[in-house]
Amino acid sequence: MRTRQDRIAHELREAITSGEYPPGSMLPALPELIAQYGVARDTVRGAISTLANEGLVVPQSGVGTVVRDTSPVNLNSSLGNPHPVWSATAGEDGATVIAEAEWVQAGPELTERLAVATGEDLVRRVKIYYKGRHVALTHEQWIPSAVARAIAEHLGYDAADKSSAEPSDLYTMMRGVGFTPSSTTETVTARMPDPDEREVMGIPAGIPVLLTERVTNDPDGRPLETSDFAGPADRTAQTYTVAIPSP
Repeated sequence: MRTRQDRIAHELREAITSGEYPPGSMLPALPELIAQYGVARDTVRGAISTLANEGLVVPQSGVGTVVRDTSPVNLNSSLGNPHPVWSATAGEDGATVIAEAEWVQAGPELTERLAVATGEDLVRRVKIYYKGRHVALTHEQWIPSAVARAIAEHLGYDAADKSSAEPSDLYTMMRGVGFTPSSTTETVTARMPDPDEREVMGIPAGIPVLLTERVTNDPDGRPLETSDFAGPADRTAQTYTVAIPSP
């Protein structure tokens, strides 16, 4: 037999999944739910907590309870299109914002990933990928100075200036200045989100993030960029299509 808390959670869950409360909308305020169901404050709070643990809502202090967008995002890598641009992945409601762009110096982890010397200049960029009104994925990227400076000199695009409009995707720009991205190595793991990730992507407590670490190499195995992608694990998937060589 359902408790009052379970019944409230069930009815709100049904209202969310039916579209009565679409992604980005607010659930009724606590006093409204208390009056509607004739229960104590803790009972309503318990129901909201249940929905938050399921990843359906995010309680925000001073704002209320916001319904999450849980529509799936599949970072589908196929043989003909190994790294599709975000618009192809997210569809018409996808958007990309460059949140940060700057010159930094390589620390121990990046020296290993990019095969550069400690302290070497790199361009660091942070991109935010939206699906509809909500952030679905974050992308932190580092580009060696030789690649970034060649793109700036020959194509007029400054990767370290977040206000500069990208003329095309990075791989196309690389090819245009004599660098050939030919392979990537990707490592997929999961962990709990840090506070910034939880805030930016609106991730409820208990939901991990799916992490993809990528290194792009030229035909000689020289790294041309490295990236970290992070997305809520309850809506983000990585699908790979891999060629099987003939015997």
